[in-house]
Amino acid sequence: MAWLNNYLFLPVIILFITGSALALMRPQPRSMIILAVQYMAVSWLASTSLPAAGVAAKLVTGLLVCVILYLGLRQIGDGPLQGDDQMLSANLPFRIIALLIVTVASVSVARSNLFAQFDVRMEAGVGALFLVASSLLNLGLGTDQLRIGIGLLTLVSGAELIYGFIEPSLALIALLAMVHLGIVLVFSYIISIQIRYSMSENRDP
Repeated sequence: MAWLNNYLFLPVIILFITGSALALMRPQPRSMIILAVQYMAVSWLASTSLPAAGVAAKLVTGLLVCVILYLGLRQIGDGPLQGDDQMLSANLPFRIIALLIVTVASVSVARSNLFAQFDVRMEAGVGALFLVASSLLNLGLGTDQLRIGIGLLTLVSGAELIYGFIEPSLALIALLAMVHLGIVLVFSYIISIQIRYSMSENRDP
């Protein structure tokens, strides 16, 4: 896997694309494909600090999270949480400007000596900071459970990408995998409860 280190700019570009898409698009089943690609890019960057077994565990956990969220979104279908058929989020110009600011800030901070003592690769620093910043943007502007859930998953992904250079242990990887699965299971349950409540309200005269 050492040859992958020669192309670390690719997962950073992928993270910029997927993070921007998740912030600009409304959560829907096709968003889980974008989230899965994001998990793959995070695993690629994590390969610079984690053993192969840890990278594989991180990738499998991310794909499992995407499957669970996809099934939850399919359950919504055209139900009360879906709203309209628009693909892009509201306040699109503001979100684009915010993403540009987030991108510039992530690159600027990563190029500084912020993570020098932890021997963090600059590519991993840029990717992690962008994930954290874009997730905070999603959490700040999110008005529905699905967007907030995706924002939390992205936030944890960015934080663990940096922390992997500090403590690259399999026990920590297992703990963070449980955090990812816990987040997605809780939000899937909340979404299903809201669907049942909305459907019961629609049936009541």
